[in-house]
Amino acid sequence: MLISGRTILPLLTALAAALSPGLAGAQNYPGKPIRLVLPFPPGGGTDGIARIVGDALGKRLGQRILVDNRPGAGGNIASALVAKAAPDGYTLLMGFSTALTVNPGLYQDLPFNVQKDFVPITELADGQYILVVHPSVPAKSVEQLIAHAKVNPGKLKFASGGMGSPLHLAGELFKARTGVDLLHLPYKGGGPAAIAVLGNEAQILFGSVASTLPQIQAGKLRALATTGLERLPALPDIPTLDQIGLKGFEVTTWYGLLAPARTPQPILDKLYKETIATLQEPTVKDELAKLGLSIVGSTPQQFAELIRRETDNWTKVINEAGIKPD
Repeated sequence: MLISGRTILPLLTALAAALSPGLAGAQNYPGKPIRLVLPFPPGGGTDGIARIVGDALGKRLGQRILVDNRPGAGGNIASALVAKAAPDGYTLLMGFSTALTVNPGLYQDLPFNVQKDFVPITELADGQYILVVHPSVPAKSVEQLIAHAKVNPGKLKFASGGMGSPLHLAGELFKARTGVDLLHLPYKGGGPAAIAVLGNEAQILFGSVASTLPQIQAGKLRALATTGLERLPALPDIPTLDQIGLKGFEVTTWYGLLAPARTPQPILDKLYKETIATLQEPTVKDELAKLGLSIVGSTPQQFAELIRRETDNWTKVINEAGIKPD
């Protein structure tokens, strides 16, 4: 029996697909909506970037990306869910810096291993925080806040997104650098922490731009400083903590996209390619800039190295400071 070239080509294609199910799956991927799991509740910076990037990326992929907020345990609930999900590209993690690099040193019995259970796709963006106070606090500068706190030791409360969150670490670093005595009130995310300060349940917050800038503009919170080494474009008149004398004070955060380990490489490649293209869309750039975020778009290898490096650094800080989870 003779087999023509037109006959053998489809046969070879079918054989290749059968021998390489990952490739076959990638060719049809995505065939249904994708779930993007977040470690925090709605209202914070993580939620904002997830919805901006998720909406645009979903359009490029031709499927909806459904944001699934899973707060709790400093991000461990969301991370564990994705670590145990099927590695088929339909469950992804919106990685948050401290949830992936602080928690391994903070918690002794994590139900997942960041290095083994996830594969990095790309670091999406990074940003800094704003030191804000409730208007009832008689301080219009960091210097005045420090002076007020020192004559009222233990009376002022600072809110955070949970033990080991950037908001918590920023507050602890501020206490250590200034010698003030503040009471820490942890919440389940930056959004609830901002609400607590708006209601004067706590008086101080190192908050994300997303959760605090609208309240600053409305006069409901007072901005005193930012935590990067350069001023925030959205608040050009507000100095950095480094500029007002706390030299080297820098607390920033990053957001990234990860998949469960063993996700087929062709699917990972497609997600990386389309995510990088998404980050270059003018609308996405503008929306992320409004959140005070700078676009990164790193390679998977660069993102993996960032996670390893920061995990080592934060584990050392945690051990030296004796920080314990709730």
